[in-house]
Amino acid sequence: MAGGNVQKKSASKVYITGGASGIGLELARSYLRSGAEVTLFDIQPMESAVEVLAAIAGPASIRTFAMDVTKPGGVREAFASAAESSPPDLVIHCAGIAIAADFEAIDDDAYARVININLVGARNVVAGVLPHLKAGSQLVLVASMAGLVGCYGYAAYCASKYGVVGLAEVLRIELATRGIDVSVVCPPEVETPMVEAERLNRPRQTEALKLMAGTLPLNDAVAQIRKGIDRRRFMIIPGWRARGLWFTNKLLPGYWTRTLADYLVSRSSHS
Repeated sequence: MAGGNVQKKSASKVYITGGASGIGLELARSYLRSGAEVTLFDIQPMESAVEVLAAIAGPASIRTFAMDVTKPGGVREAFASAAESSPPDLVIHCAGIAIAADFEAIDDDAYARVININLVGARNVVAGVLPHLKAGSQLVLVASMAGLVGCYGYAAYCASKYGVVGLAEVLRIELATRGIDVSVVCPPEVETPMVEAERLNRPRQTEALKLMAGTLPLNDAVAQIRKGIDRRRFMIIPGWRARGLWFTNKLLPGYWTRTLADYLVSRSSHS
């Protein structure tokens, strides 16, 4: 844990990117129920999200700012505007996209889009919000199990999420000297609108490999993520199957997971 003798306290001002839906929106619900002020940043319209959240804590506890994480200048401006009146003590970066397809089916533009939103976007968010973080605050990057273990059909997604995990590893070391804690969240598949859309066209082999880490209901995943954030853990992996996969992958240097992945892909390819 970073921060030396800085006393930690529960987050009262929470920034969430990608807060219009999925994990980001559910985390916003959780923090509002805890009495925090929540600020959402998203490229998508946020009216429906605010309507849902206002029923929990009232509109005074919710702020929204438009943000395209691929535009570093706009990211800085959005964070500066938000922090002018209410700087954060917890920042959770959830914004991201996924494409599930064979490598050769992902064209140049689609591949670059995944990398730019997931990896470069994470860099832009950190660069934009860091000037507004003080000792005792916490920065959380949401990656994926696909940032720890390879998965068929995720040539772009895995590359981007492995990068996010690597970024978090470095930030943990560097920001410890400033008393800022860093966490990285690596969930397995979670029932979100993004996953529901992905299922419509993803390869059978991708579907088969998802069995290795399992799928979590959104509420369960967020409850475990929130617990890890509150405890200021660095690596947060919700789901016992996902944690077991991660541990086995580390214990046997990838041998078991690669062998199982090859078996599952071979079986699904011939089914």
